[in-house]
Amino acid sequence: MKFLISIILITSVFGLTFSEPEKKVIKNSQIQMNNSESEWITESDLNSKVEKQDKLVLADVLEVGMSKYFYLVDGNRIRGVITKIENQDCSIQTAEGILVVPMSDILEETIDLIKLDDTRYKGPLLREDAESLLIRSRYGDVTIMKKEVLKMERYHGGKLAPAVESRRTFDQGEDELISQFWDSNAFILEPNTFLLTPISLGYGFTDRFMISTRWSSNFNGDINLLPKIRLWHKKESTKESGFTLGLGIHQEYPLQTAISKFSHAFVNEAGESLNESSISDDAFYELYQDDDNVLFEGYLVYSTKRKNPTGRGKVGWSLGVKTSNMTNHLKDVTVIDASGEEFTLSEDKKYDFPIRVYGLFHYDLQKNIKFVASMAYDNSYRELEFDKSTEDFFGNVGDAFTFDSFRGEAAEFSFDFGFMYAVNDNFRIGVHFQQPYIDFHWEFFEF
Repeated sequence: MKFLISIILITSVFGLTFSEPEKKVIKNSQIQMNNSESEWITESDLNSKVEKQDKLVLADVLEVGMSKYFYLVDGNRIRGVITKIENQDCSIQTAEGILVVPMSDILEETIDLIKLDDTRYKGPLLREDAESLLIRSRYGDVTIMKKEVLKMERYHGGKLAPAVESRRTFDQGEDELISQFWDSNAFILEPNTFLLTPISLGYGFTDRFMISTRWSSNFNGDINLLPKIRLWHKKESTKESGFTLGLGIHQEYPLQTAISKFSHAFVNEAGESLNESSISDDAFYELYQDDDNVLFEGYLVYSTKRKNPTGRGKVGWSLGVKTSNMTNHLKDVTVIDASGEEFTLSEDKKYDFPIRVYGLFHYDLQKNIKFVASMAYDNSYRELEFDKSTEDFFGNVGDAFTFDSFRGEAAEFSFDFGFMYAVNDNFRIGVHFQQPYIDFHWEFFEF
């Protein structure tokens, strides 16, 4: 009996000895959730909470009309528009057909972004297209243009998306051209934006009005202003169209330059044209140095561009017509070469007034590369070889930084194409196969 009692006592002592440290471990694992409160949770409660945090967050906002990528709990990603919500199921119209997805399978997609002006927005993504994001904040829905985003992060189901997803802002070409080669389209500069090209400098005053000037002509004494006014504009999520009026006023347009433009239309009695005559370049450019004229020009152009069926990039085209009063200055002009040969403006009706009818085309090959092309009928156009064109532009012939050579072969119908590459958001450089061969667009200031 004494032996039995001893065994019980020993067991009780050792039991207390071994159980006490276990109780201390549990106590030490307790975490105070708030320093100002005395609420404690046990280790099992903590593990449960961690498991809940690891769970993906389901979409809290699902509405008919939401258009974007939808991320699902099983890892799938679909792009479409919610057309109907019924019995906790979403009918999503995709390119592959209508999918019926339970609401409990759709993850919340949240955007956290900072704009160029340091404004910050954070909230669920309701809609996304090629150019904008619609985000729901606590204070209302806001539309953010992608080109205004400085930094952005995406969260899918509460988890930070990979960097490649966060940078997914390109669906259409980032660069918006307002001209191609020599010709303007119907789109204009954004307000408070400067643009520099090889031949002109422009500034956007409003979303409907801008002014440019041919800076090289200004340095040569021809002060000029070229306003551009948007008469009509329509923009949708996948398409944009516009109709624009352009004007030009030249205070002292050189008569010499006007003669050069129509040198192929100046003929002698034998039918020889001035551009193919034996008169030397130096002799020609010594003529009419001081005879300047006021020149007016104008054009109308319609442009449209839309999202490619592939979902990446834009395709667009323009159709324009341009004229001026240039030939009015040339009707009574006689060019006399060193031998006394006289050249006068042809009486052919097609030279009664300058006319240029042109079509433009552009296509986004990649995020930073555009294919551009043009076709035109122009009764003043002449094709010049590369070396002659280079000499003309840099002032070996005529004025510097202008194209005013009277040489070249007349080409009433012309075609040109090339490529434009965006070095960054502000600078784009291009190459094509007619003068000026090299082109660039530099938006160098915006505020």
